[in-house]
Formats: sequence, structure tokens, C-alpha cells
Amino acid sequence: MIRLSISTCFLAVAITGIAQLHAQNTATAPPPRVLAWDEMVAARELALVTPQDVVDFSGRMHPHKRTQLQRVRGGPLAIRALDRDPAPDGTPIQRTVQIPQGVTHPLLVLLPDDEHATGIRILVVDDNPAGFRWGAYRFLNTTGHELVVQLDDRAVRVPGNWRPVDINLGGETRGVGARIALAEAIEHPLYSAIWEFNTDSRILCFLMPGDDPTLSPVMIKAIPEDRLTLEADAAAERGQ
Repeated sequence: MIRLSISTCFLAVAITGIAQLHAQNTATAPPPRVLAWDEMVAARELALVTPQDVVDFSGRMHPHKRTQLQRVRGGPLAIRALDRDPAPDGTPIQRTVQIPQGVTHPLLVLLPDDEHATGIRILVVDDNPAGFRWGAYRFLNTTGHELVVQLDDRAVRVPGNWRPVDINLGGETRGVGARIALAEAIEHPLYSAIWEFNTDSRILCFLMPGDDPTLSPVMIKAIPEDRLTLEADAAAERGQ
């Protein structure tokens, strides 16, 4: 049975999701989208800032949906806590965004972090549809234990360090069997269900320790995105 606190999971983000990445040294950072981890983060007053720009995205976040592109001029990027008092010297409270080299479609997942002055930690996920394709499931395992995820007849090992692993099934829209087990005990599933596979959507899945071990020691936070909706939003943005 998985027994791991979420605070330990956040430490894993700091070590594997941020500290080992090299930031892009570009004059203009790629415009990111933002995903709040929970309702408390979604209610925060935050802004994306560069030396040239401040873009307030308060009220636009949701724990189950990405924001639209947040366009800023120049770089590097930081997240500023507008709802926190400045430091004694007047410096705004903010945290640098480390975007890995080569990431052109960054998704900033904002997690709570009581140990930082901003109250948030930033996980950068490569959200480029050229890699994270339509019809794909992308798994990020926060449990600290290696898991095996099986969809239909495809199985992958997902390390417990927030490193993304994709499953691309192909074929037509249909129901698929989903099964999750510890890597060292794959004959004893921790979770099983029927999921919908849709060729026009992609699903970002966070695998987390379950709140109620009597139900399942693994809980899934699924963030779906529909291709037609995304294309319509992009067309509307171009028309503004």
C-alpha cells in the first residue's frame, strides 16, 4: 500500500522537475499556459512577469483546465504573488520560472509550497502537441513509487519522480481497460476501470496517493483537453 504525504511529492518536484533542468537563455520566453494544482492555488492573485511586462492572470486559473496562452514581452519569466506584501526592501515576492531548453509550449503547473515566500512551486511540463499528441495519455507519477500503467494491451513503467510517460493507443474512439499496479507487484492491481479513448483529446494524468486507502491507494487527477476547443480558442485569439 502506498503511504506518502503530498509534501514529500512536492519535494520530488523540486529535485526532479525543476532543479535538474537548464533554463532557456532566450531574449523572449515562449508564452506559457498555466494550470492550478487545486482550488486554493486557483484563487490566488498571481502575475507572469518579465523585465518588460506584467500580466495578471488572477481569476483565470482552474484546477482542471489550462489557461489560454499568457503572452508577455521579453524574458526571463517569473511568477509574482500579487496577494503577498513586498519584502522589507520593497522587492515584489516572486519566483523564477525555469523553462527547459527546447520547450516551446510550456505548461506551468502551480503547486502549493508553504516553504517559499510566494506560496507556490512551479512544475514545467512540455505541452507541445507534436510530442504530447492527440489521442495520447501522459502520466506523471507523484507517489514516489514506480507504477505500471496498462491501457488495453499497452503497459508502461511510470517512475515516481514526476517524469512524464506517454501512452499512444491509436485506433478509433472507444472504451479501454485501465489498470495501475506497483512495479514490484503487477499481479495485484491498485486501480482498474474503463476509460474513454478519444482521438480528438489528450489527457494529462497525475497519479497521486489516495486520500482513502480503503477505496484505492492511488488517485488520478485527469486534465483533459479537446482539440476542437483548443483550435476554436486559438482562432478567437487570432481574431482579437
